[in-house]
Amino acid sequence: MIKIWCAAVLAAGSLAFVPTGAARADVCADAGGRHVSVGGCTDPAATVNTAGDVEAATQAANGQPPCYTAEGVPYYTPNGDPC
Repeated sequence: MIKIWCAAVLAAGSLAFVPTGAARADVCADAGGRHVSVGGCTDPAATVNTAGDVEAATQAANGQPPCYTAEGVPYYTPNGDPC
């Protein structure tokens, strides 16, 4: 009886330590036509090229307007590259 009780407590306790999943922002799309079919997934935030802290401060001091993410967060691009 004690072995069954210990097994039940151990099983219930192990369920409390299940890790949660990580949030991801992948964008998936598929487009097909008569001659071409294209599909896939991408992470749009992985390709954003942002300036370093010193370069961003220099651009802000010179009056260059920042770019904005979809969430409204301002950022600067390196060497004044277009958004």
